[in-house]
Amino acid sequence: MDDELRAQVRARAEYRCEYCRIPQRYFYQIFHIEHIISKSHGGDDDPDNLALACRLCNLHKGPNLSGIDPEGGQLTPLFNPRRESWQDHFRTDESGQVTGLTNIGRTTVRVLNMNATHRVDLRSAIASLEQ
Repeated sequence: MDDELRAQVRARAEYRCEYCRIPQRYFYQIFHIEHIISKSHGGDDDPDNLALACRLCNLHKGPNLSGIDPEGGQLTPLFNPRRESWQDHFRTDESGQVTGLTNIGRTTVRVLNMNATHRVDLRSAIASLEQ
């Protein structure tokens, strides 16, 4: 993957994690260019298979394509930022908590551990700064 493609992915994501939506500027570590479908599952470096992900989302997601919906108990695909709209699947409240609105949203919140205390606190602090 060349630098031009990396820059394209970052700009397309508006320098935010495409999963938890936290902006890069609040992290000291550079966000990862993530394979939505991992190479181990046949994914490639096509821009339609790449997303910008913070280290925490990327490490929790790993090569996973799905997880168990905490409400329905069914195997459910994870959120795909190239095919789906974040607003259709998630909502963030004033406390910084991310709520999954659909089975895909709930499963992604759970698998990516989006509501770990430090992540909720960070989103809350960012919301206060950006008001």
